[in-house]
Amino acid sequence: MLQLGTVLELLDQGGFVSGEDLATQLGVSRTMVWKQIQTLRELGYKITAHPRRGYHLVARPDKLYPWEVAKGLANQLIGRTIEYYDELPSTNQRAKELLAVVDEGTVVLAETQTAGRGRLGRSWFSPPGTGIWLSIILRPPFSPLELPKLNLLAVVALSRAVKAVLGFRPLVKWPNDLYYQDRKLSGILTDVSGEWGRLEHVILGVGINVNQRLNDFPPELRTKAGSLRMAAGRNVDRKDLLRGYLQCFEEEYFYALEHGFDRSLDYCRQYTATLGRAVEVDDGKKVYRGEAVAIADDGALIIDHDGQQTRVIAGDVQPLFDRDGPDS
Repeated sequence: MLQLGTVLELLDQGGFVSGEDLATQLGVSRTMVWKQIQTLRELGYKITAHPRRGYHLVARPDKLYPWEVAKGLANQLIGRTIEYYDELPSTNQRAKELLAVVDEGTVVLAETQTAGRGRLGRSWFSPPGTGIWLSIILRPPFSPLELPKLNLLAVVALSRAVKAVLGFRPLVKWPNDLYYQDRKLSGILTDVSGEWGRLEHVILGVGINVNQRLNDFPPELRTKAGSLRMAAGRNVDRKDLLRGYLQCFEEEYFYALEHGFDRSLDYCRQYTATLGRAVEVDDGKKVYRGEAVAIADDGALIIDHDGQQTRVIAGDVQPLFDRDGPDS
């Protein structure tokens, strides 16, 4: 696959490139060049050929191929290795299977998931070619108590990436969702293992609704789900967005490793879809109702009800009234 990326780099020079020049620069035979051109065509690349002028790259497919995502990605850790699949039941499940044989920072990426999972056992709608469905394998030197902050960090990185790539800023909904105009754009599902007060590994599953139109969602999701395309009013380049997210995630992750989570938590407090709202929080054992008044330094949500404050570490949050937050 790396060879295919090299062929594309040579074709990217513009105009036609002869088979002989490609063979010389790649150090392979012209027959091998032809085979690789055929492979690229089968992968969706539009490449024309002229008997005397050579090959010309006309168009790229809307696919998240690793060599496409890696183009211009200068990360040291996150996304240095990308395991790409056209279809998976679940990227988190595949990441679990790969834990023993891949390095930290490996990204598992699929064009579609047939059994994608959301929080609280819900399914995650993962249609082909419209979103970004990935899992990031981490081995951080954190205690399990810091997991809520790591979830928030992952959402902060995505909000920053959307702002950088598309020019508007979605809001962070505690504990791990991204919202814009009260529609959910993204969610995080975390799988962990550890012992003796330390996380052995963390798999961050990230689902991002990118280019869906409203009618692409199942009827039961159309009043609450949204996509970046719906927010931006135009089609979004998934490769640019994914590359931007991996860059922002690495920046936030490295900062947290060295300095802690203060920067991510401050972002959550400033660009919030939760604080200042009357909410209902279900942590799976109890339902809490009140005003979300703060995000604590450990990532917990503080709820005020009749002057009594309650800390919630994790849970499903539903607003009890609408509120417009900052979006720029």
